[in-house]
Amino acid sequence: MTPFYMLSDFARSLFSLWALLLCLTIIGSAVLAAIRKRLLFTALALVLFAPCYLMWQIVFDISLFSHTDKSSKLSVLSGGLPWVGWLFAFAALTAAAAFLLVKNIRYDKTYITNRTIKLYLDRVPCGICCWRENGRVLFSNICMNRLCEVLTGEQLLNGRQFSDAVGDGIVNADGRVRRFLSREILLNNERLYEIIASDITDEYAKTEALKKDKEELSRLNRELSDYYLGIDESVRRREILQAKIKIHDEMNRLMLSTVAADKNDTETLDEIFSLWEQNALLLSVSSDKKRGQHNISSVKSLAKSLGLRLIWSEESLSELNGSQKELFFFTAREAVVNAVKHADAEEMRISFEKTRDKLIFRFSNDGKMPLGEVNFEGGLSNIARLVQKQGATLHTEVGERFELVLGFEINGE
Repeated sequence: MTPFYMLSDFARSLFSLWALLLCLTIIGSAVLAAIRKRLLFTALALVLFAPCYLMWQIVFDISLFSHTDKSSKLSVLSGGLPWVGWLFAFAALTAAAAFLLVKNIRYDKTYITNRTIKLYLDRVPCGICCWRENGRVLFSNICMNRLCEVLTGEQLLNGRQFSDAVGDGIVNADGRVRRFLSREILLNNERLYEIIASDITDEYAKTEALKKDKEELSRLNRELSDYYLGIDESVRRREILQAKIKIHDEMNRLMLSTVAADKNDTETLDEIFSLWEQNALLLSVSSDKKRGQHNISSVKSLAKSLGLRLIWSEESLSELNGSQKELFFFTAREAVVNAVKHADAEEMRISFEKTRDKLIFRFSNDGKMPLGEVNFEGGLSNIARLVQKQGATLHTEVGERFELVLGFEINGE
C-alpha cells in the first residue's frame, strides 16, 4: 500500500486544501455556536479543530521538506501511513464538521432565539419599539424605524422622544392609518417602555363608513318622524272635518226637532236646548283649533261640557313662549278627554312647578288607576312626537293619583 508521503505533489495539495477547508468550516461552526450561547457545540468544534489543523500542518510539513530529516518525527511517522488511512480520517473529520455546521444552521429553525424573534418582528405589519427610561432603544423593528423617519424625519435613536412626538392616538402615516399605544412593563426589576403602532386602515375605513351611514340613518329617521307627524295631522284634520259634518247634521236635526217640539213640554225643550249648547261648544272648540287659538277658556269649556271639575292656576302659563303654550293646550285637552274617557274622573288638577332648569306641569285626576304599563297611543302618541320635536319631556306617574307630567327646558324654544 502506497505511503502518504509518496503521493504526488498534486495529491498532497488536494489533501492540504481539504484540511484548510475543514478548519475554516469548524471555525464557522464554533462562531455560530458561540453567538447562540451553545457552549457544548462550541467546545466540540474546538476539539474537532485540533486534529484538522494538525493534519493540515503535517501535509504542509511533508510538502515542504519531502519526508527528510528536517521533518518532525510526527510528520515522518504520519507520512509513512497508507494514504487510504488518511482518506478515511479526512472523511470522518468532514462528516463531523458537516454535522456541527448543519446543527448550528438548523438551530434557528427549530428553536426560539433572539435572532428568530427579531426576524419575526421585522415581518409583522405593526411597528414595535422598546426602550429604557433614559430613552435608549433596546429593540425596534423595521416598520417602526420607517414610521419614525416618516413622522419625525429622523432615525429612531431615542424612544422617549419618539413617544412624546407621536403620543397615543390615531395617525395617518405612510399611506396607512396607525393607532399608537404605549405602556410600561417591568422586566427583571427594570422598568421598560413599549410603544406599538397597529395598522387599522381597514377598520378605520369601515368605522368612517359606519359613521356616515349612522348620520344618514338619523336624517332618514328625522324625515320619517316629520312624515308621520304630517300624516297624523292630516288624519286629525279629516277627523275634525267628519266631526263638524256630524255636528252640522246634528244641528239640522235639532232645528227640525226644535220646530216640531211642543212648546208646553218643558222637559223636552230643556233637553233640546242642552243639546244645542253642547253642539255650539264643540263647534267653538273646533274653530279655535282650526285658527290655532289655544286659550284657557277652551280647555275649561271642554272640561265643563264633559262634566269634569278643573282646578287650575292660570298664572303658570306666563313662563311659556308661543310654541310651548300651544303644546301645553294640546296636552291639557288630551288629558281632560282621557281622564273622562278612560278613568271616569270627576276632578282634574293642573299644578305648576319651577326648578332651576325646568318648568313642570302635572295633570292629575281622581279617576281609576290604569292597570299595567301606560303606553302613549292615539292623541297622546301625536303629542309625544311634538314633545320630542320641541325638546320637552312627557311621562306618567302613578301614586295616590294618576299624573301626566309635561316638562319644558327653561330658555327652550
